[in-house]
Order: sequence, then C-alpha cells, then structure tokens
Amino acid sequence: MSRELLWVSTCGSTNDEAVERLSDPSVWAIGADVQTSGRGRMGRSWLSAPGAGLYLSWIARPLFPQSMGAALPLLAAVAVADELVARGIDPMLKWPNDVQVSGRKLAGVLCEARGTPDRWCAVVGLGLNLRRPTTGWPPEVPAVALDELGIDPPKPQDLADCLLPRFEAFLARIPQEGLAPIISAWQRHGPPQGTRLRRGTIEGRYLGLADDGALRLETSTGVHLVHTGDVELVSQED
Repeated sequence: MSRELLWVSTCGSTNDEAVERLSDPSVWAIGADVQTSGRGRMGRSWLSAPGAGLYLSWIARPLFPQSMGAALPLLAAVAVADELVARGIDPMLKWPNDVQVSGRKLAGVLCEARGTPDRWCAVVGLGLNLRRPTTGWPPEVPAVALDELGIDPPKPQDLADCLLPRFEAFLARIPQEGLAPIISAWQRHGPPQGTRLRRGTIEGRYLGLADDGALRLETSTGVHLVHTGDVELVSQED
C-alpha cells in the first residue's frame, strides 16, 4: 500500500493531526503551512509563523519493540542533519534531538508513542526554521533559520519529501542492525568528545552515547548515563 503526505493549510498541531490518523495505514505524514498550537519538548511552545518553517509529523510504524524507542528522536535528528549537510550547512546535534548551528536552534523534534509495547507506533514531529519571523525570535531560545545562514529556503513540502525517505531508511535498518548505525551517525554530528555538559545538577565531560542511546557523562563520581531531560553546554566561564 502506498503512503501519502497529507498537507493542510492550518491546524493546531501536526502531531495532534497525525495522532487522529494512526488507524489509517495510508497516511505517511502530516504537514501544515501554519500551526496555531505548535509544541516542543518539555511542554514548550513552538513558534509556527506562516511561511517561517517546516511543520511536519511523521507516523513511524517500527518493526521492533518499544523498548528500543529511543532510536526515533535520534534518527530524526540525524536525518535532518544529513539533509542539511547535503545543502551546505554544518549542524551540530544537541542531545537528544535538537539541531543547532553555532549554538542556535535550527530544528527540534517531539516524539509521542502510542499503542502497546509490542504493537506500537509513534508520531515524530519536526519543526525546522526556514525564515526568520518578522516578529523576531523569542528571547528564551537562541534560534536561527536557513535564510539567516545564507540558504535559499526550499518549499516546506519539497523539504518534507526529502526528509521522509531519510527517516524511513534509518527506521528500516534497526530490526536487523539495532541502534548502532543511529548512534554512530548521531555521534558524527554531535559535540566533540570531552565537551563539558550539564544535566540538572550533574556536570561532566561528554563521552558519546551508550548502546541504548543514553548520553554518557564522565563525572567526578564515575560515568553517569542521562536517559531523559535537557542537557546544556557548560561555558568555560561557568
């Protein structure tokens, strides 16, 4: 059965639209010109101005158990990073799934799983900044858009058509190869080994990712694994 990308002019959230269509196997993804209630991780809102970004939700139907679900945000970030490299941009990934350029956020991913551990699917929402909004960026998150990087922004649907096969290609490798290809690819785009990072009160040096996708931090008490939450770069002045 062929699967299609559905595009709407306006919606509250493409993730919510995708959730409503999980029972329809013909739907591959949902995109929108505008989101009125776009959201990101940790309950944050996502600025979704008309013409300013790609607002896309991919319906992933993994052929592996939900215990390996940490692969989805990682693979989405890697797919975006690979596409950006192909367009002449040098991104860096911020664990687990933010895409940055020179410390400024270009794209973010929000994954929401549904179903049972053995029969599950997930909605993988992507927001990618194409153009700087006329109102500017919110002060709480340093952001950047493709046009600010000297890139002529593609049409959102054209960019979605490039990204979705990348998502699916990584997804198809996991049942046979496990998470290793995703982790290896993420680390190529991630921070340099030894970068000082902080998760809450835990601070240490980045040692790469564990086999399950967790972030490894070398701290004064040993290697600490970070499975959830926000990780921030520690400036040399701190």
